[in-house]
Amino acid sequence: MRLTADTHVHIYPEYDIQLALHNLRRNLSQLDSQATCLAFLAERSDCNFFADFEKNGAQVLGAEAEVRYLESALHIKEKNYPDLYIFPGRQIITRERIEILALTVDKQIPEGLAASEVVKRIHQENGVPVLSWAPGKWFFKRKRVVQDLLDASRPGSLLIGDTTLRPTCWFRPLLMRQAAQKGLTVISGSDPLPFAGEEEVMGRYGIQFACDLDSTNPVSSIRSVLTRPGWQPSLRGKRGHLLPTLRRLFKNNRSKKR
Repeated sequence: MRLTADTHVHIYPEYDIQLALHNLRRNLSQLDSQATCLAFLAERSDCNFFADFEKNGAQVLGAEAEVRYLESALHIKEKNYPDLYIFPGRQIITRERIEILALTVDKQIPEGLAASEVVKRIHQENGVPVLSWAPGKWFFKRKRVVQDLLDASRPGSLLIGDTTLRPTCWFRPLLMRQAAQKGLTVISGSDPLPFAGEEEVMGRYGIQFACDLDSTNPVSSIRSVLTRPGWQPSLRGKRGHLLPTLRRLFKNNRSKKR
């Protein structure tokens, strides 16, 4: 089975949910029109889209959509769209102000803990930790923290996340290259920002791979793939050019001050 996945998805309260899901499926299907689509949420501590959608998601999508909940994953079938699996997940800001994602985990993990402790707690929840690149977050004192995490990790125990916020003119960071050389898997996702209009970014940057996804136990099935040592998906889609990315970041910063 061919799969395309956006591994860094946010669905914020500011979004039009129908538009977000439309763009997510449309953009992922443009990477491979015959593939099943996957979306991995990385919800902030103040966001609960996954839990809220479980209560009223069918009403949001309309009568033609078939929504099923399978082993804490959401499966959406809708005419004129590819199948979509949405997996729960959390984004945690560590004490060092580094972003770590907890894929396939919906339980809240406290923010402000040391990065190494956050990774440990994600493993305790049988989740998949992702060290996510973000502008400026891997420099200076935090560079040492990132390096220590990489040194302490073995293939399959920690993934490295790339996003659309790394402009196309920005070469792959040295630490990301070192992680790949060590055998740590690099994945990619859209990482949309929390203001209206960012729905269009969803699904533009992701990964493609093949596996026998167990549709009855999708969470357990996908975890076994994500944590497999040596697993190397193809990075697909596009990151942003410099000026559009700077505009996105500026608009995000301005919205925070309101």
